Amino acid sequence: MLAKERIWEIREYDKHKAGCLAAELGISPLVTGILLERGLNDTESMREFLYGSLTPFHDPFLLKDMEKSVRRIERALAAGEKITVYGDYDVDGISASSLLYIYLHGRGARVETYIPQRKNEGYGLNDDALQNIAEGGTTLVITVDCGISGLHEVENAPQCLDIIITDHHTVPEQLPPAYAIVNAKQADDAYPFKELSGVGIAFKLCQALEQKVPGRLPEWAELTELAALGTVADIVPLVGEKPWKAPSWWG
Repeated sequence: MLAKERIWEIREYDKHKAGCLAAELGISPLVTGILLERGLNDTESMREFLYGSLTPFHDPFLLKDMEKSVRRIERALAAGEKITVYGDYDVDGISASSLLYIYLHGRGARVETYIPQRKNEGYGLNDDALQNIAEGGTTLVITVDCGISGLHEVENAPQCLDIIITDHHTVPEQLPPAYAIVNAKQADDAYPFKELSGVGIAFKLCQALEQKVPGRLPEWAELTELAALGTVADIVPLVGEKPWKAPSWWG
């Protein structure tokens, strides 16, 4: 039999401080109390956690191999090459595949997506899929939310394929010999925020393609709904880089 009432267990917190912060932010003292327990001690940090930052985006070209990836994709767009976005079967991978497909399609690309069958193919790149993709006329594969562990598959991929890996998973000691690898967790990567989801990395690639010039602040902020969906579903930390939305009480 299901319980008719929920039981909430709230840790003790500084109720006076929580009340003062709540009055300044215009929210419940219970919320500020929970945020205090999470290590947020002032209105500035709480406001950014709840609503994001006024300048949320870092320059996507700080990601290693981003400029190289953009140049290769722009060349494919100009030449009318067939591009395949190779994703994962979870929410993060599917939202990343959708986001990149929608963006590239809007740029006039000949683009398809490939999501492996979980039961038959398993996670990530596989030899048969890459062979079939190449035989279908693709010359550029862009992975999203996968590929960083595909050393064997990239080594044995058809020579006609250039493979750009975009991923957020832990980087192995030996990297696949891909055309380019975009993953903020690489040891020599200068990107300041390391906790992007797979769709977050795909979003940064789209920003870079729209921005084109390293060093200029990115302006493209479309399809954030897909980026948010994959981020929440993949249970990555909901901190750091995220779009800002003004609350109703904001002046």
